[in-house]
Amino acid sequence: MAKKLGERLVEAGLVTSDSIQKALEHQKITGHRLGDCLVEIGLLQEAALLRFLAAEFQTRFVSAEKLAKARIPTEVLDKVPVRLAEAQNVLPLAIDPERQLLSVVAAEPQNKKLLDEIALVTGMTEVYAYVGLRSTIAAAIRKHYYGDTTAFASLEVVTAQIRADVSSMASAYESTAGAAPKPSLHLRLETDTRLRLQRPGTQGRNKTSSGDTFPGSRGTVSDKDYIETLNILVTMQERDRKHHRGHSAQLARQATVVARRLGMLPRDVAAVAIAGYLHDLGKPAERHFCLASNAANPEWMAEAKRYCRVPTKLFESVNLPVQVNTMLAQLYEAYDGSGTPQGAKGDDITLGARILATVDSYLELTKNPANAYGKLLTKDQALEHLRENSGKLYDPLVADIVMQVQTGELLRQRIVNDGRQILIVEPEEGTRTDLLETSQKQGLVVHALSSLDGAYDALGYQDCDVLVVGLKFGLEELLGLLQAVRSSPEHAGLPVVVLGDPDAGTRERLMMGGATAVLPPAQPDEAAKTIRSLYDDRIQHNGPARPVRGSLDELPAAQLLKLLGAGKKSGRLYLKQNAHEGYLHLEQGKLVYATVATQNGEQALQTLMGFQQADFRYDPDSLLLDMPQMDKDLEVLAQQVATRRPTTSMPTV
Repeated sequence: MAKKLGERLVEAGLVTSDSIQKALEHQKITGHRLGDCLVEIGLLQEAALLRFLAAEFQTRFVSAEKLAKARIPTEVLDKVPVRLAEAQNVLPLAIDPERQLLSVVAAEPQNKKLLDEIALVTGMTEVYAYVGLRSTIAAAIRKHYYGDTTAFASLEVVTAQIRADVSSMASAYESTAGAAPKPSLHLRLETDTRLRLQRPGTQGRNKTSSGDTFPGSRGTVSDKDYIETLNILVTMQERDRKHHRGHSAQLARQATVVARRLGMLPRDVAAVAIAGYLHDLGKPAERHFCLASNAANPEWMAEAKRYCRVPTKLFESVNLPVQVNTMLAQLYEAYDGSGTPQGAKGDDITLGARILATVDSYLELTKNPANAYGKLLTKDQALEHLRENSGKLYDPLVADIVMQVQTGELLRQRIVNDGRQILIVEPEEGTRTDLLETSQKQGLVVHALSSLDGAYDALGYQDCDVLVVGLKFGLEELLGLLQAVRSSPEHAGLPVVVLGDPDAGTRERLMMGGATAVLPPAQPDEAAKTIRSLYDDRIQHNGPARPVRGSLDELPAAQLLKLLGAGKKSGRLYLKQNAHEGYLHLEQGKLVYATVATQNGEQALQTLMGFQQADFRYDPDSLLLDMPQMDKDLEVLAQQVATRRPTTSMPTV
């Protein structure tokens, strides 16, 4: 007998049995479908349910955003008459003429009779159906068939219709045999949960460790949106600076990687990013100050002292976190006290400033020929500079992590894991370090924190795929955390491992409270294996992937393509060099699509492979709605790129 939807959702780890019971009680009152009830009372996110149903239907899920941005040729639309499209709630997406395959998005992708009818009408041999919401498909029909540019705008307020779609799709699932799900392309729909998932007793407050309201609480703008806005504006401001195009974005990104590695709280990591974007504003365009250049030229040091507080003064009317202002003011302070403006030294310099100063110097030495040395240093020379000045200009621990980042090893790990990561929150340093090391040996990307506040922050930022937390924080504190996690739709199925050796009663309370496992901290190797198993299980049940950002300086194009090919990766690789940007789309380790500016296919590929100092973003969850143009093995392409002679000229686009 086929399992009911509720049973499958519990098995998938998306909800708990308790959540199902609450939804069933709600169902008795409303008479609505179970899936609808879970969404109505906030126990399951709409997107999570739809993504799950897409996996159950053994297809892919197409979001409103994807359909709104899709470019569907007229000849494809002509294949399916508009009356048929409207009557059956189906939209054609692409045609493969060689295979006589028509791709469509439908509200009932499991309806074989409908697909056979479409095949008959269109004269195609095969029809492949993605799954989408009825309201979304209806809006897409209005846009693509009738040219209604406002079709998708109305979806933002039609929540009742979306709930009806959820209900009908849940009904469709329960009318099928409930076959075991196959791996599918899971699309990440980001939400800002940080204001809803808070430590007990902090409701209504959203403070940084310094007590200042963080920018993410301003209206409906999330922290990520706030930082991305800075990225766009500052990048535009730097466009005319020949040697500093995109510098602040690169500094902010690399500094946040180092900050996470050093165990900074997520809110403080965000503050590092903000300071990175703001650090050059208001300063002379013809001269870029940094620790390395200031130390080499006393005149630059004196001028840097005059300008160091300019960004802070520019933003006096903006409610920036205190730690951002401190980082900006201490950016030119040296670890041994030889910096400016106050000669602060060691731990008197805030950690964020030490990180930014080290990364900024490395970028300046390798990117700007107008630095105080008057020449570009090679990567090896710049790394040697960091080693020689470790403990002098730079914090030794920070310099060591920056050197690890520049080897590209951390970036490789993140790509292999599709941006997913483990968070260890444990107050005892020895236990934390042992588990960190053993988990890394399991091939996982792991970050460790010593504060329970960090767990709440990381969950709010959705930066965690398995949470490991120490019992030494206290039973009641952990039960509060578990309650917050299990009551959040985004994290209801998140694996939570408790480290400790509790008595039987305490263990039972933890498991009843929502802990996935309770493991003894004295056995880090066994604990790491369990964490790896939970991580793999989360991926199998469509746990979301996350975009990974990097640069070709950290990971050259040939190595990047080889890594993606060897891992049989799918998704989209965005490349940006100055104002030029495009992307490669990948399917199972093969390149199937390329575009940049007005170019597509082979021509676009050649242009993109000519980018020498590009930043990139790999998004494992991107879906290709255009027709594939090519079929190139990424590992073969990597070999071709590796044997090419470097060029300094910018390809014409």
